[in-house]
Order: sequence, then C-alpha cells, then structure tokens
Amino acid sequence: MGDLGAIENNGAITFGLWLPWVSTNDGNTVAVKIIHEADQFLQNVPPREFPLTHSLRQPYGDFWSATVPIAGTGPTAPGSAWGAAGRYVYRYTITNPNVGVLDWIIDPFAREFGVGKLSAFTLGYQPHVWSAAEAQWRTPSLSDLVLYEINIAELGGDLERIRNRIAYLADLGINGIEIMPLSNVGSSVDWGYLPIGYFGVDERFGKRSDFQALVDLCHQHGIAVVVDVVYGHTGVDFPFYDAYTRLYREPRSRALPVQFRNLQP
Repeated sequence: MGDLGAIENNGAITFGLWLPWVSTNDGNTVAVKIIHEADQFLQNVPPREFPLTHSLRQPYGDFWSATVPIAGTGPTAPGSAWGAAGRYVYRYTITNPNVGVLDWIIDPFAREFGVGKLSAFTLGYQPHVWSAAEAQWRTPSLSDLVLYEINIAELGGDLERIRNRIAYLADLGINGIEIMPLSNVGSSVDWGYLPIGYFGVDERFGKRSDFQALVDLCHQHGIAVVVDVVYGHTGVDFPFYDAYTRLYREPRSRALPVQFRNLQP
C-alpha cells in the first residue's frame, strides 16, 4: 500500500495504480486528471492531465505510476487554486487503440474521495495526533462487550458531529460501537454495502483524520470501535469492474483474460 494511491512527499504527489493486462505493449496509455476542489465547478479551469509510466512488477504485473509536483507551482488559468494547499480531486483515464478514451476511472487505492466518482487527496494533509493514553488502550473482553451499531449518516450526519454523541453513548452503558461501512460509495445516500473505494472514509462523513479523532475520543470514554467492512460484494461503479468492463466490451471478438470473463454484462 505504500506505493498505491496518491501519496504526498514534500509537496509532490506520487500516484501508483495496478492495472493487470493494461500494458503499453497493447498500445494503452494511462493518465491522471487533477484539479483543486475549489476549481472543479469553474468552466475556465479544466483539470490538468499528467501521463503515467508503465512498468512490470511481480507478482501482479502491470503497474502505472507518476510523480506530480504541485505545491508552489503556478496555475495555468487565472484565479485557479492550483498549487495551494487543500483538497484536490482526481481520476484516471485509459486510452486504448480499440475502444478509445475511457474517462472517469476512480482510484481503487484512494485514501480520500470527492463527490461522486472522484478520488481525492489533501495537499499538506495533517494526520491526527493521538492522545497520550491511546497507547495503553485495551479492548474489553468479548464476553463483556455491549455493542451499539450506528449509521454515521443517521446518528450525527458526519464524523465530527458524531463526536458530540460519544458521552451520551457512554452514559447508556455502551462500551463498544459497531460502525456501518465507512468506505466510499457512488450514491449520496447509501448504507455502505456497495463500496467503490475501500481505503478511505466516504466524503459524506469526513476524512481519515476525522475517523481517527473519533476512535481516540471513544477510547477515552472506554468505548471500543468495530468497523463493519464489506469486501465480498460491490456495485457496477467499483473501479476495476467499471474499467475492465468498458475496456473489453468492444469489440466483442476480443478475447478476455480468464479472470475477467465474469465481468461481462
């Protein structure tokens, strides 16, 4: 995971993406489109596009990557926030000689997300600073757990407002909460069971640092945190399903890699 997703180092973002069977040998190219979140609805500020470089990494094969300097670089359009700290949204494109340009491919390894089918990263991201007592936290034994299942969207709306409910839950005698899936989904109203991004918190709820702050506060109140995760099923917006279905749908005569034949609609 240290090479996947969007990772910042001194104001530059390194993108890493596994795309098995998507190779330059077959004429494919891959690029990333990036725009500052403050610019994404401005007609005169298009996203900036950067090509990714193909390589082979065992045991999984085709790997695409690029490093994009952003901090302190000048915008290409007047009034753009490009180069400033803050949240950026991005997506990948695949250009294939048989099917053309496949746009709006989100990053399956993103740690943050924008609205809809957009991945995100925060330039200048600051991780949560854990409280001094966190290192001594121990989960109660299973036989002593009193679990309370919560849906973030319904109980408080987002992770920040949920923190205002923790003292109330502790007062009820709760010593464990089970949070319904936090992972990113394609819909604006969803319980989290059709994830399209596993490695970050859905943008409806906040950022990973917000979730870390919630866990920290729960532990301070003697409450363990269990996260409901869903790895066994996804929807049609899951990035690998979406990309490979579009990539191999046309022409029909093209042979599919055996691992992806079950993705045909």
